[in-house]
Amino acid sequence: MIGAFSFNGVESSTFDMVCKSVKRPLLPAAKTKRIDLPGSSGAYDFDDHEYSLRTITMKVTYLGTSFEELRTRARSIAAWLSTASWGQLIINDEADKYYLAKVTSETDLTTMFEAGEAEITFDCQPFAYSVDESEFSFAATGLTNYEFSNPGTRHIDYHSPYGSESKITIVGTWTTLSLAMNGATLSYNEAATSSTLVIDNVEMTALLGTTNKFSVLSGDIDTFLSIISGSNTLTVNGTGLNVTVTIDFIPMWI
Repeated sequence: MIGAFSFNGVESSTFDMVCKSVKRPLLPAAKTKRIDLPGSSGAYDFDDHEYSLRTITMKVTYLGTSFEELRTRARSIAAWLSTASWGQLIINDEADKYYLAKVTSETDLTTMFEAGEAEITFDCQPFAYSVDESEFSFAATGLTNYEFSNPGTRHIDYHSPYGSESKITIVGTWTTLSLAMNGATLSYNEAATSSTLVIDNVEMTALLGTTNKFSVLSGDIDTFLSIISGSNTLTVNGTGLNVTVTIDFIPMWI
C-alpha cells in the first residue's frame, strides 16, 4: 500500500482516504512525428524527444464508517480535486518529487464506499519535479568556469513543460558580459552598475530589474542556455566584471 498522498497542498488523510496502489507509466507517451516511406519498409522518424501528458491513476480507499459521512465530505473532496491551475501531486513513496497534475475525469464516491475503493485519474505534465530547487552561487571578476550538477534525468531548456525553471541571476557591475553553457552563448551588450540581471532560460527573457532587456542580448537568443543531466559548466566572461552569479533550477525526472 502506498498510503498517504497530497494534492494541491492537502493530504489525502484529511478526507480519511488512503492510496492502495498507483499506476504510473514508466514513460509518458512520446510525441511521434513519422512519415511512411513509399515503396520501402519502415518510416522516417522526426523524433525530437518530447512527450505528451502522463496519466497517473490512484486506487484509493475510504476509512470512514458510513456512506452518509462520506457524502457529507463529497463537496469538500470535489473542491479539493477540482483546480483551475496545475496542482502539485506528491505520492508518499517518492516524497522528494512532485507532478503537476489536474483531475479531468469523474470520480465515483459511491463505488468508493460500496466496493471499498475507487480510482482517481490525474492528468500530469510529463516529468516529475524536485520538491527542492537547486541553487548554486559564485563570484566572478573575470573569466570564470563554474561546474555544477543536475541530479535529474531530463534536460531543462526552452522546450521544457509548464512549471519548469532555469534562471541565472547576475548581481553587480560589468562593462561587457557573456554567459556560455553546453555549446550555447548569450552576450549582454550594455554596461550596468550595481544592477540585477535575470536570464530565464525557459521563458527566454532577460530582465534588468523590471525592464525587458531582450533587445540588448546577442548570441543564441533563439534557444538561450540549457542544463543537461549530470555535470554542467557555466562560463562567465566579460570586462569590468564584479558580480555574483546564482543558478536556480528545478531538476526533473522522466
